Amino acid sequence: MRIRFLSLTLLLFLTGCAPHHFIDRHSTSVTLYLEAPDAIEVFFVSSIDSFRPQPTQKNSRGIWVINNPANREFHYFYVVDGRVYVPDCQYREKDDFGTTNCIYQLD
Repeated sequence: MRIRFLSLTLLLFLTGCAPHHFIDRHSTSVTLYLEAPDAIEVFFVSSIDSFRPQPTQKNSRGIWVINNPANREFHYFYVVDGRVYVPDCQYREKDDFGTTNCIYQLD
């Protein structure tokens, strides 16, 4: 019983600390947000610029923000404190390296 409780507590702790991701679409740009208040450094990596890591800006609420053009589809993920992070996203793809990327699609 105690092991089950500890396992459940650990699971809730780990999922509660997972970053949250959301997107705000504008007429000519898209703003991507990653809620990770405890992160020290977050990079946005996308097909927009051949997967070169781009720094994001942390706001006062611990949300990391980056703006991108919204005129085409792109594939992306984050690097949070040196670790690749692929957020929950509606569209995904397997890449050539055996991992997954998110896909931003025009609607």
